[in-house]
Amino acid sequence: MTSTNVSVEERYAVFPFYLCLDVSASMAGAPIESVNRELPVLRTSVGEDPAIAEVIRFGIVTFSDVAHTILPLCDLSLVEAVPEVSAQGRTSYAAAFDHLRQQIETDYQSSRAGGDKWYRPAVVFISDGRPTDDPERWRAAHARLIDPSWKRHPNILAFGFGDADPAVLAEVVESKPNRAFVADDGAPPSRVVPELMSGLVQSIVSSSASVYSGAAQLVVPELPSMHAIPVDPLD
Repeated sequence: MTSTNVSVEERYAVFPFYLCLDVSASMAGAPIESVNRELPVLRTSVGEDPAIAEVIRFGIVTFSDVAHTILPLCDLSLVEAVPEVSAQGRTSYAAAFDHLRQQIETDYQSSRAGGDKWYRPAVVFISDGRPTDDPERWRAAHARLIDPSWKRHPNILAFGFGDADPAVLAEVVESKPNRAFVADDGAPPSRVVPELMSGLVQSIVSSSASVYSGAAQLVVPELPSMHAIPVDPLD
């Protein structure tokens, strides 16, 4: 059943997923090429299944020196192509977190005006490097994003490879167990990135199924030491 066939009252609450992707200069070459190969696969896997498209909304935020929304939160069944990404600049975690905070709020207000209800959004954060911001700056931006007094604060999963710092990624996920993952030393991006993108598809597919079961949860990809995280419904 698709949302075009049901009334506002009968519509399922939507489950927003934001891919927050590092596109700094260190991602040039194999990492960014892998991303551009895998994003169309994700669009097809999610967008061509009506049951998934009914409840999942997906958006892409990229960040380097600044952050941009390159794919606004949407029903992927209505998207013909996912934009390609390119790598340049430094790695501003602050830019990413501030942009996400603003984008989530904007999307929520717009979606609510259209009659949708939301589950707590999920952010899948992927980076191959350490933040180049002053630590106080990115931590302040992160605090605004995860502020528990802001009802739309997201559940965050973080995936790192290359020079990503496990301790920093642990901070990104609020030091909660089984939410951060770092690739094995020496694992090539040509293998890591496809695995991560495939894992993201797994997470979206399984999380959408949980909505229909009546116990919505963010389902972590089948990676070592990860498990499902409950998702709070929002007003």
